[in-house]
Amino acid sequence: MALEHTREERTARLLSEELHLFDLKATVQGLRSEPEYAASGRNGTTLVKDSEVRVVLEVLREGADLAEHRAPGPITVQVLEGEIQFSVGETVQTLRPGELLVLPTHRPHAVKAAWDSAFLLTIALPGPIGASARSREVP
Repeated sequence: MALEHTREERTARLLSEELHLFDLKATVQGLRSEPEYAASGRNGTTLVKDSEVRVVLEVLREGADLAEHRAPGPITVQVLEGEIQFSVGETVQTLRPGELLVLPTHRPHAVKAAWDSAFLLTIALPGPIGASARSREVP
């Protein structure tokens, strides 16, 4: 399955005002079939991107990693396939399918795949408290 990467297709897929349904298994297979995965052992695609939240689907080949980094908001990580090692400082947490990890804003962390893995990363983006609720109020 080829992923939708043209500007028009990607823009349509990322509109937060629309209802979207993602076939995660097919998308994982598509990510693994792309040259980026063959070359580096990792690949990903943003499923949702708006001013409040990002949802990213990542795939990692066994042994591949994401070097230490920080997120601009609190994150959740949910493993769909395989097993990953999630490191925060000296603490290493093993994550498997069915488990959910939550990490506060700006905490340095790294990820390494113990097996071929796929996971969903959600980032809640900072904003004024109550701003998103006010924008959805009905007059």
